[in-house]
Amino acid sequence: MPSRTHAARTLIFLVGAALAPGVAGCDPVEPARTVSGPGAGLPRWDARAKMLFDDNIDPAAVGLSMEGPSPRSDPFLRERAQTADVVARVRVQTVTVDSVGEQSTYHLGIQVGVPTLTPAKVPDRSFELSIKPQSSAFGIAKAFDNRLRGQTFVAFVRRFTNDDGEVELHWHLSADTAEVVSAVKEAVVLREITGS
Repeated sequence: MPSRTHAARTLIFLVGAALAPGVAGCDPVEPARTVSGPGAGLPRWDARAKMLFDDNIDPAAVGLSMEGPSPRSDPFLRERAQTADVVARVRVQTVTVDSVGEQSTYHLGIQVGVPTLTPAKVPDRSFELSIKPQSSAFGIAKAFDNRLRGQTFVAFVRRFTNDDGEVELHWHLSADTAEVVSAVKEAVVLREITGS
């Protein structure tokens, strides 16, 4: 007469054998994708980063809203100033448009003013900012087009990595005012004093 242990082993074997075809038919688990390339080590543009570096131009920066919130009440300004690769006054040097069918992408060539408002984490002194149809700034770019050339802003620019390991820039442009500059400088001092 078989023992209980033998019966239990037989049952485990039969259950395992019954499940084996289903397990064998499953797709193998893909290893986590590692990013290599020039963007390796940079953060991804997702979640909080999309709120901070939202590819947007403040309406007040182009005169569309004279009664915008104070820079000090902007919930993102301090964190933008503390985490951006470059925070500086910039001038728009060029405005170009690429069109594919009915889709247009604007490109703003900006020149970084020296000295920067915070210590720059990259040596670049010019950048190309892309404004795609899904970008928050698309409406402003379309309405102002070439009138953006020569405009000055306070820019917050940060490098991120995309799925292919390439570097992509995301940014935010604020009004070039003494109040914005003062709020940026306060954010930097606060970080130096408190570490946050």
